[in-house]
Amino acid sequence: MTFANGLHSLNGGGDELTAKDSRRAGTGLFRSKGGRVFAGMPARVHLGHMKRRKRALLVMMVGASVLVACGERVVGTPARYLYVWAGDEDGKQSDFMSVFDVNPSSAQFGQVISTTPVGMSNSMPHHLEYQLPAEGEFLFGNAHHHETVFLFDTRDSTHPTVARTLPSVPPLRYPHDFIRLPNGNLLVGYLRSNGASPLAGDTTMPGGHGGIAEFTPQGELVRWRSAADSTSTSTVPIRPYAFALLPALDRFVVTSALMMEDTSASVVQIWRMSDLSLLRTLTVPEAIDSSGKPIKGSNGLPFEPRVLPDGSVFFNSYYCGFYRLTDVANNPTITPVYGIDMPDAEKACGVPLLIGKYWIMAIGRLNSLVTLDLSDPTHPREVQRLYADSVFRPHWLAYDEGGRRVVVGAENGGESRMLMADFDPATGKLAWNEKLRGKDGTRGLSFTMGKWPHGESGAAYGHAAVFRK
Repeated sequence: MTFANGLHSLNGGGDELTAKDSRRAGTGLFRSKGGRVFAGMPARVHLGHMKRRKRALLVMMVGASVLVACGERVVGTPARYLYVWAGDEDGKQSDFMSVFDVNPSSAQFGQVISTTPVGMSNSMPHHLEYQLPAEGEFLFGNAHHHETVFLFDTRDSTHPTVARTLPSVPPLRYPHDFIRLPNGNLLVGYLRSNGASPLAGDTTMPGGHGGIAEFTPQGELVRWRSAADSTSTSTVPIRPYAFALLPALDRFVVTSALMMEDTSASVVQIWRMSDLSLLRTLTVPEAIDSSGKPIKGSNGLPFEPRVLPDGSVFFNSYYCGFYRLTDVANNPTITPVYGIDMPDAEKACGVPLLIGKYWIMAIGRLNSLVTLDLSDPTHPREVQRLYADSVFRPHWLAYDEGGRRVVVGAENGGESRMLMADFDPATGKLAWNEKLRGKDGTRGLSFTMGKWPHGESGAAYGHAAVFRK
């Protein structure tokens, strides 16, 4: 087994490095054709109100069922399908929702089952919800270039349909991320608003502060608010990126990051959930290395927040700073707790998964998945770096609890395939699923086929995916 700049070949196996080995290895830098990247929340499985004794009996009876992490999650049957929100590569044909067979025991494993063209081309299919909503609810997915959010009806698991699109919310522009509230409604983050950027010299147009809108599950607008903070002296535009909910505190947290804009504020905002009121805007400090020294620029693009069991909020920046936000209701405080430094300034820490005590981080410019143990969230401990190949830059993650599998989507410019990794909840370690390979033997789920169920539209790309039982 040999390394090329710390990475393996496309068809190589055994890509695990210890933390010590990986620091000696290079970064295997690979740049996209252009544009910035985007982002993700781990899927949850709700088992209803089974009594503990019945649940234990079920686990004993079904060999595939196991308790995960800290005993909070129960897994069983692997997901049968994977929904991939796909774009036509050359932009000439319609973009589409695709359904792949990912049942490990299926003879069609890894093959596309169906596709649903959305009647829109060159739309840049981007984020989906991070987990499939409850049965009968529409799945939201954004098409970034055309500022459109599609609502997919997935009641027929193998043939989803387009139910409708969200109405526009002037003056807000460019919807990006979604999260479901306890009442079933959804919050949608918008990266911009009409008008010029408040920052002198910023040529983004439209470039105003972004905002947040609340919709019903059926896609009806409830209300919206601007992310502009009248108490702040900063003129850098705030671009709401991703959410974390704290219903018991009547609060939610929103990060700020750009996609294809020129600038965005390195801040995190605290909002009141009940009336959609902005309460605080906090500046994110630079992260620190293992010696406690600040890592220059590591606070750039606060990205993805997740709520920990202790009620604090853990989040990463795109430039690979890691932070803990505490006392959200009264005196919110951001503390830098970890940082990953590397020569490439952008680093590309993308969408994480929080599974039990483990934080799995997709890092594009490291071509790897990095697992952190958050048993002590004030002192994260690196468990593993699992490298892909030198041309695959991980960005999007979604979890199949029933199969202990993670689907890994790539960053903009390299989305011609997705990888899958098997997760060990006892150790936090991952291993590439070697069964999932393209016709040419390359690891992963390939979108380079010329013919799809809807026709011979040529190669496609997929940024986001979600498992379906």
